[in-house]
Amino acid sequence: MKIKLTLQEKLRDLRDEKKLTLSELAEATGIPLSTLQRTEGQEDVRVGYQDIATLAMFYGVSADYLFGLTDNRQYRHVEVDTLNLSDSAIKILKGGNLNNRLLSEIIAHPDFSALLNAVEIYIDRKVLPQINTMNTIYKIAESVIKNNYEVTENDNIIALLQETIVDEDEYLRYRISERFNVIMKSLFDAHKKDALPDEQVSILKDMEKVLQDYPAQQEQEEQARWKMTYFAKQLGLNITELTEEEIQVLIKALQKSKKYKQIRRR
Repeated sequence: MKIKLTLQEKLRDLRDEKKLTLSELAEATGIPLSTLQRTEGQEDVRVGYQDIATLAMFYGVSADYLFGLTDNRQYRHVEVDTLNLSDSAIKILKGGNLNNRLLSEIIAHPDFSALLNAVEIYIDRKVLPQINTMNTIYKIAESVIKNNYEVTENDNIIALLQETIVDEDEYLRYRISERFNVIMKSLFDAHKKDALPDEQVSILKDMEKVLQDYPAQQEQEEQARWKMTYFAKQLGLNITELTEEEIQVLIKALQKSKKYKQIRRR
C-alpha cells in the first residue's frame, strides 16, 4: 500500500467511505459534476480553493489534510505527552522507516483493542494463577484415579484429564495470532484495489471516466451494447465482426462482471 496519498486519491477514498457516486456528491455539495471528475482524475489539475474548502467541510476533514500538509484528517499539532509514547517509539515513528499510515490503520481497526488486550494478558501473565490452579486440579484428579483404580493404557477419563491441561504459552499465543489474523484479513480485503496491476488499474479508470461522461438518459439495452463494445475492444475483439448471438452473450457476461459492477457503483 502507498505511504503517501495524492489529493485525488484522498478525495476518492473519502467519497468511497460515504458510498456516494460523483453525481450524488455533485448534488450534495453544489460542485459541478465535471469539476469533481477533473478533481478525482489521474492527471494533475488545478483545483479551486473554494471547491476544496467545500469538500473539506462536507467530509469533515481539514484542508491541510487534502493538500498534503498533514496526514491527519482532523488532529494536528497534538501534544506528544498526551499520547504516552516513549522516546524510542517517537524516534522510530519519526525515522521514516515504518509505514506509519499502515500502522495507523492497524491501530484504528475495531479489533485492535482485542488484540492488544490479548498481548497484555500474555506479557503480564495475568491468567497464569488461574491456569495453574486448574492444571493442578486436573493432575490431582488423574493421580487419585490411578492410585485407587485400575486403569487401562487408553482410559478415556485419564486421556480427557490430560488433554484438559492448558499450556499457557501456547494458548495465549494462539489467542494473539487469531486476533491478528482477523485484522490482517480485513485490511487485505480493504486494499485489494491497491494490489491491481497498473495496466488493469488504467483500464478500469479509463472505463470509469468514459461511463461518467455517457448520457444517463440512454436506454438500458443501448448502454449495455455501448459498454460491451468498450470491453470487447479491451479483449481485442472487433464488435462489427460478431454475430447478434455473440453480442448478446457478451452483454450477459458483461452484466455479471464484478469489475463492471464496481465501476458502475461509482
